[in-house]
Amino acid sequence: MQDAILADPAKASVIDAIDIRYWYYEGNGKLYAPQGGQSLAPRQQERIYKPKAPTFEDVYHAVHEYKEKYPAKAVLYSADAYEHFGWAVFIAGGSLPALPATTDKQFLTAASAMQSVDLPGSPKDQWALGNVAKGYIVYSNTNSIHLDLAANATYKAKWINPKTGEVLQDEEQVKGGSNTEIKNPGTGEAILWLVRI
Repeated sequence: MQDAILADPAKASVIDAIDIRYWYYEGNGKLYAPQGGQSLAPRQQERIYKPKAPTFEDVYHAVHEYKEKYPAKAVLYSADAYEHFGWAVFIAGGSLPALPATTDKQFLTAASAMQSVDLPGSPKDQWALGNVAKGYIVYSNTNSIHLDLAANATYKAKWINPKTGEVLQDEEQVKGGSNTEIKNPGTGEAILWLVRI
């Protein structure tokens, strides 16, 4: 139903925000999208269809897909377990992500000038926001981040704590170039903020 409304130019022109709420990609990559016009509450539909829980990648996929189709509209994610996927919504360019209240304000200001980008040479478990003139924000689930950066650029690399949204103390300079590798200071989930100097 949401897609049908957005496909109608007259209706789509008065819509400013798209809320992904009653459909989502499941953990197996399959689309959970109950048919409209049925007299069933969302909880009843879930009992019938038994959808699997979404993953970070599923949430990113849903938000990114709608930001690509409708770049001028705000895209929100309020579907299943939305409070656990704030960084997926954020890195996909979505609006009102459920981020920690202590997230660094300068970091959020920098992100507002960026959009979701596909970085050449990036591994599968790595997603990014970017603005060639200003820098990048990269989310990764791996021990190091691999990027192809402009060869003539230098960046200030800062790490963001995913649990608090705060900037970690360690900071380094990174020279641009193809297949640049930047080591994650911890293990698992990591957010790298590259500020172009």
